[in-house]
Amino acid sequence: MPRMRAVALIVAVSTALIGAMAFAFTSGVGTGAVAPETVPVADAGDTSAPESSKGAGSTPATTPTIPTTTIPPSPTDVAAHPLPANSGEGRRMVFSLSSQRIWWVESDGSVVRTGLGSGQHDRPVPGTYAVFSRSEYATGIDGSRMEKFVRFTRGSSGWAIGFHSIPAFADVPVQTEAELGQPLSHGCIRQGGADADFTWQFAPVGSTVVVLA
Repeated sequence: MPRMRAVALIVAVSTALIGAMAFAFTSGVGTGAVAPETVPVADAGDTSAPESSKGAGSTPATTPTIPTTTIPPSPTDVAAHPLPANSGEGRRMVFSLSSQRIWWVESDGSVVRTGLGSGQHDRPVPGTYAVFSRSEYATGIDGSRMEKFVRFTRGSSGWAIGFHSIPAFADVPVQTEAELGQPLSHGCIRQGGADADFTWQFAPVGSTVVVLA
């Protein structure tokens, strides 16, 4: 009888150990399990794909932290190029596809700066968008490098569309600032150096961007 009790005890202990190991394996407890990796989305530069969304984009889901801009506005240009009608409300950036011009507007409706950009004549789709991502340095789909990329929508292929400096290959710009005002990009809005710096200070994530036809 003692021998049978010993065998029974050994069987019971073995069964308990096997059950514990099975629980640890399936639950990740004590096995060094690692949470699934979150793969970041690669930076996207200009996009050659047309914007496919119809109607207006998304409005800001959160109230952005309003930065203090240190770059002075351009009052002469503001006087010569008034803000178009029906360009939205509140603090925002406005871009006109037809004139290839950008306006920076404060919450009281006053225009603090305006300047020419180089985008495309038919994209992104006119509407109201919100800045969702920013990169001080980024690489375009063509391998060009750019600075101060402020993204507010995506093209149909998924590549981001936003404001940024004039792209360059090996420090050679793909266009001059004198050529701004022409639709020369793949879909983003290229800016001169001072305007790109101003946008970087003016438009944190959540900022409103209005695109006009």
